[in-house]
Amino acid sequence: MKVGVIGSGVVGQTLAGGFLKHGHEVAIGTRDPSKLEEWKGKHPGAAVKSFAETAAFGDVVVLAVAGQLA
Repeated sequence: MKVGVIGSGVVGQTLAGGFLKHGHEVAIGTRDPSKLEEWKGKHPGAAVKSFAETAAFGDVVVLAVAGQLA
């Protein structure tokens, strides 16, 4: 299954790594690809994409961005 993870913080990176570990194709979406250079080196099977590319990629898309309570 193709999984898109939108969000490149700790939660997004952890989820993306877990999906990779279980054999899924993974794209992680970020507005700053340089932020994920080290992570990508540890997870060569993952793709780093824009938010829109990640959303289009995934059969399943996980939103892992910071939320705020109103």
